[in-house]
Amino acid sequence: MDTKNFEWATFLQPYEFAVTNFLTKLQFIKKQYTSQGIKNPIEDITGRVKSPASIMEKLERLNMNFEEVRDLTDIAGIRITCKYIQDVYDIYNILNSRKDIKIVLVKDYIKYPKPSGYRSLHLIAKYNAETINGQMPVYMEFQIRTLAMHLWASIEHSLKYKYYQSIPQSLRNRLTEASKIAYDLDVEMSKVKSDMDSFEQDQERKPLEENFLDDWFKINNHIK
Repeated sequence: MDTKNFEWATFLQPYEFAVTNFLTKLQFIKKQYTSQGIKNPIEDITGRVKSPASIMEKLERLNMNFEEVRDLTDIAGIRITCKYIQDVYDIYNILNSRKDIKIVLVKDYIKYPKPSGYRSLHLIAKYNAETINGQMPVYMEFQIRTLAMHLWASIEHSLKYKYYQSIPQSLRNRLTEASKIAYDLDVEMSKVKSDMDSFEQDQERKPLEENFLDDWFKINNHIK
């Protein structure tokens, strides 16, 4: 395949459509949670389509031929951030129940973090993008992570570029430790949320119990 004369704009259109379309769908889901007063697991949503240069770099890094470009699973990418670890898996369940995508691979870097300390839930899904030539199946990658995980990943990513992918070992060690601290923070905040939920349930129960006792005394006084 002639890579010099390759029509990148045409090739990337189905991926651009997939990202734009799914960002709209997820924003609408987020809006529904808010309008119905239901706990919303989605904090923020972003999306991107890899540039031609980034695609070529990845093909080279994976030792893939250009003819295999459609086999790359992260040309279209969507990132969803949330507050709590449980929210990550709630979002997975939302996506897994949808009819417009099919999740074909799950990479759980939260339960099994990378050696660097990276944590996130990655989903590879197939999506049929609508084009003037009919449906075009494309891969999409969803990255779902907490705000703490995202902070760590953003800093690690920027350091990779600063040090040209070769972060000094001393900094790597500190990043790994920082990842553990970030995860401990996630776990602690999840416990705080659980305790808050229990407290709110107790507060809601108290008026019901008080009303029950009032009614009981009224009935007993009336009988007497």
